[in-house]
Amino acid sequence: MMKQMTIKKKITLWYTGIIALILGMVLGFMFYFVDKVGISATEEEVSTAVTGFSSNFQFQDGTYYLSEDTKFYEDGVMFCVYDDNGKLLYGTMPEKFPKQTMLKSHTPRVIKSGSSKWMVYDSVYTYGQNKVIWIRGITSIHAIEVFMTTSQKMMLVLYPLFILLIGMTGYFMLKRALKQVDRICDQVETISYGKDLTKRLLLPKARDELYELSQKFNQMFERLEQSFEKEQQFTADVSHELRTPVTVIISQCEYLIEDPTLEKGEKEEIMIILRQARRMSKLISEMLMIARGEMKESYDMEEVDLGLLTEVVVAELQEQANKKKIQISVSNDLDIKMMGNHTLLLRMMMNLVQNAISYGKEHGHIEILWKNQGELIIGEVKDDGIGIDQKHLPKIWDRFYRVDKSRSRENGGTGLGLSMVRFIVAVHGGKIRVESKKGEGTSFIFQFPKESIK
Repeated sequence: MMKQMTIKKKITLWYTGIIALILGMVLGFMFYFVDKVGISATEEEVSTAVTGFSSNFQFQDGTYYLSEDTKFYEDGVMFCVYDDNGKLLYGTMPEKFPKQTMLKSHTPRVIKSGSSKWMVYDSVYTYGQNKVIWIRGITSIHAIEVFMTTSQKMMLVLYPLFILLIGMTGYFMLKRALKQVDRICDQVETISYGKDLTKRLLLPKARDELYELSQKFNQMFERLEQSFEKEQQFTADVSHELRTPVTVIISQCEYLIEDPTLEKGEKEEIMIILRQARRMSKLISEMLMIARGEMKESYDMEEVDLGLLTEVVVAELQEQANKKKIQISVSNDLDIKMMGNHTLLLRMMMNLVQNAISYGKEHGHIEILWKNQGELIIGEVKDDGIGIDQKHLPKIWDRFYRVDKSRSRENGGTGLGLSMVRFIVAVHGGKIRVESKKGEGTSFIFQFPKESIK
């Protein structure tokens, strides 16, 4: 999927396109206007020159006299004198000028011949009995043509460079103007993904629209924080209040099972109640632990030998693994120790290994690895079980999310196991990720910072 264009780029393209269109129209009009003005000025120049040249003629007694000092070229204008039959009497025409060009009185014209262009103006004078002479002024408009052509070529090169410069300048100005928006987005993302609703956005110094936007975000975070705290408190209170009655149910069930007067069917029914009560007790314990963790309660940290802790976990779950004929192997570097909460780390490993057993195959294998790697401690719980489909991987950390609901119920799962695992890893400043292929197995890989090691 093509990446969506940012607002900065959209605005830059829009205004650059508009400026390019407007500037193109202005330049087109300017070239048209300059061309017309230049031609008009040349027309005026030639007609004035012809009028001035006619003063060299004196008409008297049906004839005319031409001054001896008459100049047939002056200020870039060449003059030619014709009789009424169009025969050239005086003057010379420019080279390549069409000799058969018709005479038209008081009509400025542009005459072309190949690549050459001239402005021509003819004026007729009558003398004697219907006798006339024609005076023609000719001037080259090559200079105007060269100027226009050179200007157009120059603009063909400069125009795109100018538009590019405008676009780049505008983009950087817009980027600078929207820098505060990017800062707000980064801060919101940090608060959102960091899940610390106590943080607030820094308000800009200028009380503009971005100031109001930041203020609205802060108000929203404040309302979310209050709602979240109420939810956490409610979860913690309910979990705490449920512990006592569930504990009573468990103890009474255990007491009744020992009663020799009960029949086998009655004991089986009590065992069902006991199993569900224990499952509820585990769920309550996990909910209370997560709720307290989200309320930022502190945990006592001590030196934990991860190798010994893993041995305890394997010993605890070995019987459960034996039922499915699953082999558990442990491989770790020497002296794998860290500062952590022993209870939380034990729960984390119990959940991961129990999860591997629950979703493992008969006669399968589970491998637990611990190793030092640079500034990190790396751990891994790997199985060759049924695996997880890729579409489910992003959701397995969500509370009460189950890939296979029927299998989870059979195994007595609460739906909080992996959510608690991620919570425990976060408490210790670590990270965790999962790799899995459907039908091949799953691997949970986690790491703790080296500075946690004592």
